[in-house]
Amino acid sequence: MRRRMIVVLGLALALGVMVSQGQGLEDQWDMRVHSLNGTRHFALVDVDSITFHPRMITVPAGTFIMGDGVAPCGEDEHDVVLTRDFYLGQHEVTNQEYLEAVQWAYDQGYVTATTSSVWDNLDGSTSQLLDLDSEYSEIQFDGAGRFHLREAPSSYAQSAYPDGYDPSEHPVREVTWYGSARYCDWLSLQAALGRAYEHNGDWSCNEGDPYGAEGYRLPTDAEWEYAAQFDDERIFPWGDEVPDCSRTNFYDNGYCVGWTSPVGSYPDAPEALGLSDMAGNVWEWCNDWHVCDLGTTPVIDPTGPGSGYHRVVRGGSWSSSDVYKLRCAYRYYAGPPYYSGYYIGFRASRTIHP
Repeated sequence: MRRRMIVVLGLALALGVMVSQGQGLEDQWDMRVHSLNGTRHFALVDVDSITFHPRMITVPAGTFIMGDGVAPCGEDEHDVVLTRDFYLGQHEVTNQEYLEAVQWAYDQGYVTATTSSVWDNLDGSTSQLLDLDSEYSEIQFDGAGRFHLREAPSSYAQSAYPDGYDPSEHPVREVTWYGSARYCDWLSLQAALGRAYEHNGDWSCNEGDPYGAEGYRLPTDAEWEYAAQFDDERIFPWGDEVPDCSRTNFYDNGYCVGWTSPVGSYPDAPEALGLSDMAGNVWEWCNDWHVCDLGTTPVIDPTGPGSGYHRVVRGGSWSSSDVYKLRCAYRYYAGPPYYSGYYIGFRASRTIHP
């Protein structure tokens, strides 16, 4: 469906070029964008570019208890107030979404790439964003300027999908924390919003105030947990029922799938928000540095420690065999921000400004 939409829009833009060259189609063609909220019309002569952004869900501001007294690094419970509504990606960023963004960034000169890796090229940064050399990576670069998708040659993927699979709707993996933050900045640049992240030094988000950032960013540790348990302090994103393979993709006395699933393959959880894959599939990078003990003091709009070695990841993955890792309050770390893995992805967020 996504590829068909791109083809149709490509034709629309081609027609728009014809219109701009005075070939008399101004009164004959427009572009109609259909959604659940109705149809919007655009005259092709007025359309000069189209960009795609992940579907975002509105998460209202509110108060919750962070931690559940049981989950590792979530034993300490404390009241948290989040004072700003925010958008959160309905699902984990897919291979197709990341491919479209990194191709745009490459074409703009914002990244450099070889067949084995993608590197940052902004603000003097040369941080690695994607490991393309891994057998788990489903994004590849041809060395001549074009990115493309492939089925991962990993034995995990081949065993899980012996008849083959379409990687486009699977979550991106082998992406570093830097590559996740960088994706958010690409979205901001495309939308003419202020970038959230510095790309040198400690890569701080909006000078240490992520909630005040204008552009896209990674969710804070607190925002992620608040959204996952919204709005009844549930144990898991779907409720208090014990995880099984009908609710999420993880390891349940054997792999549920043995590889990632296309995003949105399981019932939305929490249903009140319509988010998907908040547990299982891939771990998700968060904005914060990781520290295990958060204490019990109430806090407003927490940002986590000012520095550290590991970045927070949340939600568990397709290879997680410990159900504790799927709990909303479970806080974990994967490694330093330059680390990537076959079980780590992310979703984007953005503060809603008045």
